[in-house]
Amino acid sequence: MILSVYLIMAKTWKPTLLDLGLSLVIAIVFPFIAQFLYLKTGALIPMVLYYGLAWGICKWRRGSTGYFNTVKKKYPKAFLMNVGVILLSLICAYFARIVNVHPNTSGIILTALVWATINAASEQLLWIYIFESWDLYLPWTEENKKKNWVFRFTGLILFSAFVGTIHTMYWVNFLHTVNSSMLIGVIFILLTTISGFLHLVVWRKGNEMIYTFIPHFLLNLLPLFWTGYSIIPYLLNF
Repeated sequence: MILSVYLIMAKTWKPTLLDLGLSLVIAIVFPFIAQFLYLKTGALIPMVLYYGLAWGICKWRRGSTGYFNTVKKKYPKAFLMNVGVILLSLICAYFARIVNVHPNTSGIILTALVWATINAASEQLLWIYIFESWDLYLPWTEENKKKNWVFRFTGLILFSAFVGTIHTMYWVNFLHTVNSSMLIGVIFILLTTISGFLHLVVWRKGNEMIYTFIPHFLLNLLPLFWTGYSIIPYLLNF
């Protein structure tokens, strides 16, 4: 309910029945595809599909990715809240870190420059598309009030399901930076879950994807320095 209060209506695009179908299929099916391809080929091919789908479907269906919009003079307060949640999660990540005892400097640098940037810029595009396909499907009017809440709730469920399953079925297989068996590792997961929902609020408040990129980039980047993690060995397993 608190989240719903902060989700101000953004009328930048009008989803159709096609978007309901696409978002439903993506949310339910894609994590299984990503897992299957990872086990067969490594992380690279599903990653390319994931990011390509995120940018492609937003450009096709929404008409815009949400980057390079006119930035409001005052950044949304939810952005600072999200950065604060991420900083807390990073503290947890440090104390629950998984250290690579044989770090590869070149691999760490490539992971930081390429993966950390592309991932932080791309993931939220697909997450937000899944949610907004349902949340914006019906005009928010007094007549549609009950249906609006049903559609919003459905969007939140699909959003949550997709973010949860893509991480547990795909990312967890090779993104080894935090020990989730530790209590502080569990707290890390809870904080990053909160941050995921805050991305929706930040997008609606700021109308600019850069505000979702910054905290996600920090989350991707900083653990690399104290874990020595490189994504390179996991990209291909032919």
